[in-house]
Amino acid sequence: MGPQATTLVLAAPAENNELTGLVGVDMGELSRDIADDAVAGATPEQLPRMLEVVEYAKAKGHDVSFVVIDQVQPRFTLYRDIANQLQDQVGGTVIVLGPNSVGSSSPDFSRVVQEQATDGLTLTDPAGAARQMIDTMTGPNVDWTIVGVLLVLVVAIGAVLARLRQIRSRRNLAAGPLGPVQAVDTTSDEPSSRHREPSASGR
Repeated sequence: MGPQATTLVLAAPAENNELTGLVGVDMGELSRDIADDAVAGATPEQLPRMLEVVEYAKAKGHDVSFVVIDQVQPRFTLYRDIANQLQDQVGGTVIVLGPNSVGSSSPDFSRVVQEQATDGLTLTDPAGAARQMIDTMTGPNVDWTIVGVLLVLVVAIGAVLARLRQIRSRRNLAAGPLGPVQAVDTTSDEPSSRHREPSASGR
């Protein structure tokens, strides 16, 4: 019996959901804490005020979870990476407050609004920073889509007005300083053949 053909099946690489480079962060523990009361990483002193902000956000119609990280991460993008991974697991909006940066992930708020909410935060006061972010994200914000449309309209109107001025200027140049040049009919000033003076030879 001859040798049979062998089919080699390669297993797909295992999906790696672990974030690399984290310092002092246990993603599993954070996920469990958020599932418990929507706050993870807060100290016993910080926890009551953080829970108040959770209820404050809920009163505004948003499910928001907060993560407090007390160690500086080697890359500021890790704070957003943490938020993204936790948001996939727990849903809602996840805000990660670190000692030197903030990360967030949300299906309710645009990325622009989330980034605006991180301006001017006092990160040494996580509860205060969390409350400030909620106020900014749920407050009146500039709709940049509308702003973009308005800018396009302004540019288009400006182009039309400039074109009209150009056409008017050309017409004025063609008319000259004294107005349009009128054609003069000189045929009426020439005497007809019936009224010509007789020549000397005809006298």
